[in-house]
Amino acid sequence: MEEAIKAENLTRSYGGNVVVDGVDLDVREGQILGFVGPNGAGKTTTWSMLTGVLRPTKGTVRLLGKPMDIDDTELKQQLGIVPDHSVMFESLTGEELLLSYARIYGLGREDAGQRTDEALAVFDLEDAARRPITTYSHGMRKKIRLAAATLHAPRILFLDEPFEGMDALSARTVMSILQQMAEQGAAIFLTSHMLDYVERVSTHIAVIRDGKVLLSCSREEFRELPAAEGEDGAGRLENLILSISRRERFSRLSWIGNRSTT
Repeated sequence: MEEAIKAENLTRSYGGNVVVDGVDLDVREGQILGFVGPNGAGKTTTWSMLTGVLRPTKGTVRLLGKPMDIDDTELKQQLGIVPDHSVMFESLTGEELLLSYARIYGLGREDAGQRTDEALAVFDLEDAARRPITTYSHGMRKKIRLAAATLHAPRILFLDEPFEGMDALSARTVMSILQQMAEQGAAIFLTSHMLDYVERVSTHIAVIRDGKVLLSCSREEFRELPAAEGEDGAGRLENLILSISRRERFSRLSWIGNRSTT
């Protein structure tokens, strides 16, 4: 498998505060990397540097063998990018948005129409196709963003919190599409707090804490880790992150169960 995403010594500082500290990543074609960790660990900052939204303080990013350059039109045509929150042309309908993206990606009118119709059907957005995006729920907006980012069959797909706000059926649809893309050779980098979904869809796992990658392994290697054994009904990945984060499984509020009478 060819190299798709390569990050070396990726570092981002704000003043004297190091948010991402010397991260190395290697994602190959056909792999899905689930990039996870507790809140504030550096996931989104790393994602933003890989996609060109932020410039690293130190380190390098190469995509498809080329240095990451947000002005490289040829490279950008090979990428699909779905941030957690983004401004869309919300006055457009879902159908109009997808047709617009398809034409931006250089698809002909017939291909654009066919792919738009198929995407709306697969993502269960047909009934909302002619409604303005302003009327869409959070989960529906996630789906229309993902549909737009996959119309041109990108070689690399970057996703930030793709499952947030989705119902179980929609999340399963998204996982199926990601697996299909990986089988066709796409490399996928995703961050998410929805650990059960990450565990099910990812071929590789990387865990970050305090800006440093503490673990990077294949799904098979991950399942051999003692800390990945599920406990108390929690998923294996959740247990691993709890272990790495050195946090107690449950906390208590002092006043719960101590109801006073007046």
